[in-house]
Amino acid sequence: MKIDLWRTDFHTSNGFKQFYRDWQPRDELCLPVLALHGSLTQSGMWIAPAEAAGSIRMLCPDQRGFGLSNDPGGDSCGEFASDALALAQNLLPERYVVMGHSFACSITLEAARMAAEHVAAVVLVDPVVPVGKPSAAPATPSIPLPKTFATIEEAEHHFRDTEEGKWTDEALRRFVRDIMMRDNESGPWRFPYALVRLRRLRAFTASPASDYNLLAKAKAMCCPVLVFRGGMSKRFPLAAEQPFLEAFALKPKVVVCPNSGHFPTATETNIFVEELKHFLEGAR
Repeated sequence: MKIDLWRTDFHTSNGFKQFYRDWQPRDELCLPVLALHGSLTQSGMWIAPAEAAGSIRMLCPDQRGFGLSNDPGGDSCGEFASDALALAQNLLPERYVVMGHSFACSITLEAARMAAEHVAAVVLVDPVVPVGKPSAAPATPSIPLPKTFATIEEAEHHFRDTEEGKWTDEALRRFVRDIMMRDNESGPWRFPYALVRLRRLRAFTASPASDYNLLAKAKAMCCPVLVFRGGMSKRFPLAAEQPFLEAFALKPKVVVCPNSGHFPTATETNIFVEELKHFLEGAR
């Protein structure tokens, strides 16, 4: 008898080894989901929602330079999308859904454009949508980040202090344990990326060479789109919602998670899972 399980492994393509987690439920009731994490996390951010959903297969890679995946160099949206599609081609059936969080929303839209014959629908979780005229974004975080944390509790304090939204103690603890990393059982906890890697990515996305134009990519979408917005999110505030939705040829469905910031998958998992299931029921 097949039982729910996580399969983990490495897949080599585009010149590097990519780690992935593959949630394989006993009973798959809809198309599988290729889930892409944002720039502050790794594939572990999808563990809690995948297990809560139960019946949705989720293939969750560590993107290049994050988590356990190698960093082959290259920060373009197209390269990230190519990585994701190579993994999907190897492990998923012909039709699937692509889901992205934060900066990966641009990657998700690019992947859907590149593989339109395979991508049945798109899910965008709190995309980073600027309000007003674009400004020169800093290439480094505005608040210096510590390199490591002596204890997991210190890491929890960091996220509670830096991330908006209403976090229960249980949700925060689960989230931090799912995304943070350590090199051995007694070692310090660290972010799932090197700070130089994050700075390099942010420098590219703010440069003239950037191909992360979210609104331009939205105009090219022809498949159904579901958008989650954290009601307390600073990256996707209410003022940005209407201009973002108007960029799509087909108006997306929007779900607001009222007590969430940038991570509704962690702070309001029940809302996220139920709305995702409902949306996937219609994806073919």
